[in-house]
Amino acid sequence: MELIQYTSEWVKGEVNQGKILIILGVILLIASVFIFKGTNDILRGMLIPFGLILLIFLGYGAYQTFGQQSHLTKVTESYKENTKNTIQKEYEFAQKGDKSYTSLKPIWALLIVVSVALYFIVSKDYSKGLAMGLMLLFLTILILDSVMHYRLKTYLKGITEIRLE
Repeated sequence: MELIQYTSEWVKGEVNQGKILIILGVILLIASVFIFKGTNDILRGMLIPFGLILLIFLGYGAYQTFGQQSHLTKVTESYKENTKNTIQKEYEFAQKGDKSYTSLKPIWALLIVVSVALYFIVSKDYSKGLAMGLMLLFLTILILDSVMHYRLKTYLKGITEIRLE
């Protein structure tokens, strides 16, 4: 397979994930409205982390859905002009992303542990809800990063094969 095919597959995965994130964001928005109208302090404490998750789902989902297609266009145009240079640039891009995802995963895991500890330290229902919301926020980010990292590693493997040819 050549670079354009690998890039196309990677972008297709990014766009599909973006669409899923937007759908999840809309569902979370509806749930948040009901929580906001409710009186449960634990759920109300989760609203701030839910808002951050909502921003991630809708913001990054929109970026993936509508912005990633331009990456494929840029790579395609660049590939026609200078094949080797484009392969090298995409390889460096994928390596940089791989390092970033690899270094962030332990941070998200640590923040989950801190949130769990916070849950047991605080006593008010609102604070417990906030701690639970933070756990969910960091778990969500960890899962999203893991899925994106998996897809990026596949892309990096493909580019590496091309470079060795």
